[in-house]
Amino acid sequence: MKWTQCPQCGLLAEVVDRDVWPSTDGPVEHAHVRCADRHRFVLPVASLALQHHEAPPPTARSETTQIRRT
Repeated sequence: MKWTQCPQCGLLAEVVDRDVWPSTDGPVEHAHVRCADRHRFVLPVASLALQHHEAPPPTARSETTQIRRT
């Protein structure tokens, strides 16, 4: 599973699929992206890599939210 940032809101987004589409300059790989706020995009993979940082995968519990028992 690949994770990135939503191009619209910057939230965590999942790359749910990839396709190659024909064009006059040759085939172009596209990524289908869906974010946590339900935005959906189909973007060329090259523009996704240039404009967005790869986001870390979500974790069930972060170190800052763990309850310390004493």
